[in-house]
Parts: sequence; C-alpha cells; structure tokens
Amino acid sequence: MSEKAQPYTVKMLGATGLSAAQRSAAELRFRMALEFGVGGPELVVPALQACMLARSLIENLPPEDTMQAESGAEREVIALWENAEDKAIMIALKPLSTGTNGDMGEVRFEITI
Repeated sequence: MSEKAQPYTVKMLGATGLSAAQRSAAELRFRMALEFGVGGPELVVPALQACMLARSLIENLPPEDTMQAESGAEREVIALWENAEDKAIMIALKPLSTGTNGDMGEVRFEITI
C-alpha cells in the first residue's frame, strides 16, 4: 500500500528571458527528478522536512559537538536531500543551457509545502 504524497509546489525563481512554457517545463523536470532522487513523490515533503530539522539541530549545537554531528545521521539526511536537489537542478536546467537569452546563474527552485 503506497502512501499519498503530501502536496507541494515548485516555482522557478531568478530566470530571466524564459517563456512561460520553458519555465513550466523546467519546473516539471525539477519536480520529476527530485521525486526520483528521494525515492518517490510521497517522500519529497518528509525528506525536505527531515533535512530542515537536521540543519536546525546542527546549527544549534555547541561548537564542540558540531564535528560529531557532521559525521552522524543528521549529515546523512542533509546529504541525501542536497544530492537529490543538486541533480534535479542540473536536469531541470540542462535543456536551457544553450539557446536561451536568459541568465541561468541566479536560478533557483522554491519548494512550498
């Protein structure tokens, strides 16, 4: 039995010179690649929430405990999310890297839960 995916939206920000169709296609490529990277659509929101929690836990540690945390479970959770997100960004932008007049250097994808 599969769990129902929690709804989320993806919005491409910082891209100039793209048509609405190009932007929409890039957002879809990002979404699909991210879902594949974390293990399915039902895991995107939990993976993002786990990453945000892990980051906040590490940020709030005293300096002497930070090194241990960076090699622990928190760091693994963060790495899982960052790897999936980085690959999704590359996949989303690859078709736009040639033939667009826009600057892709400032592009990012915003995920809203």
